[in-house]
Amino acid sequence: MSFPRGRRHLVRVLSDVSLQVDAGEVVAVLAQRAQGKTSLLRVAAGMQRPDHGRVSFEGEDLWRLPDRRRARLLGGEIGLVGPVIPDLDLPMRSSIALPLFARHGKREAYARALAALELMGASECAEQFWGSLADWERALVALAQGIAREPKLLLVDDLTVSLGLGEADAIMRRLDRLASERGFGVLMCVSDAGAMGWSGRVATLAGGELLDLSRTPAQQGKIIDFPGTGADTRDPRRGISS
Repeated sequence: MSFPRGRRHLVRVLSDVSLQVDAGEVVAVLAQRAQGKTSLLRVAAGMQRPDHGRVSFEGEDLWRLPDRRRARLLGGEIGLVGPVIPDLDLPMRSSIALPLFARHGKREAYARALAALELMGASECAEQFWGSLADWERALVALAQGIAREPKLLLVDDLTVSLGLGEADAIMRRLDRLASERGFGVLMCVSDAGAMGWSGRVATLAGGELLDLSRTPAQQGKIIDFPGTGADTRDPRRGISS
């Protein structure tokens, strides 16, 4: 994936990325500011089309899916969370439940919101407003919003950047345990190496290239896959090899 800079130059953000995330595992990608962390997650979520290559979700090419199906995946089977201030000033229980109303109904949505807060150890935040929360509580609430939808893939964008090492470690260990117990994959981008100690797999992203520093995936069942150069990497828009 590249972005134009001026009339004649392109900035290559993602150029050599091959990665898969299996069910029940957490993969942490370390990258500094402006190295493509958010772009990587947006590509994985089906929000941003890559210039070349293929993104596979449970064996299906995201960009060969109908637009409506791909839109339903985001917010359902695919969850994306980050340090974002909610649009509406509501108690956290309502803020988490509101996006679930259409799919689950009001009563079930509130039940899911409370259950997710409890799983993240943040039940006391249910009736609090965003402005009254500490940074570590905001991270817990953001993750609760992601898992309330019971996703198969949870994408986490630098959520622990403002936390102390102990806080980040405790939160991510809880997330790691939930991913293993409930069988959803987690792809998380971080800018602080100290936040990666809990992760089973670690990779780095710099200059558009991703390097996996840890073990080979356990092949428990692919959730998201960016195939390597040996796989079919045809551009879905043009039908040619990339």
